[in-house]
Amino acid sequence: MGRKEKQRVDVAPRPSKPLLQNAFSALDSLIDPAQLAPSPEPPKPEKKPETDKPNHPPKKVEPVVPPGSMGRVVLRRETKDRGGKTVVIISGFREMPQYNAVMIGDLAKKLRNKLGCGGSFDRSEIMLQGDRPADVTRVLREMGFRVDGVTESPKAI
Repeated sequence: MGRKEKQRVDVAPRPSKPLLQNAFSALDSLIDPAQLAPSPEPPKPEKKPETDKPNHPPKKVEPVVPPGSMGRVVLRRETKDRGGKTVVIISGFREMPQYNAVMIGDLAKKLRNKLGCGGSFDRSEIMLQGDRPADVTRVLREMGFRVDGVTESPKAI
């Protein structure tokens, strides 16, 4: 048995009338532009008096940080997906506009050196290895931060 020959479709361009790019371009020759009415001018926006302000949502208010304070951070303890090992995570840097990723990385390095532990940082969180929230709280308070969240180690039963 032989192979069936495939029917081929001719895709070569045919010399016929050109395609119209605009569906309405054929209408241009039917209408005299002099007979058309002039287009209206766009309306000008009206100025409202200052006393008649619309109700806008309130602007986002930045939290007031007392002088000498570095800001507020929150500690939490996690063990999930770490093989039972506990880490302390420092978050809350998103609410502090003066901190960028570079400054958070420098702070993470200072904390690791002072505490003698490993860790890493993300753009908005610092992760320190070990279950030492009391030591982390002490060092952060010495640096001028207000610390909330888990500030003490769990008591042994």
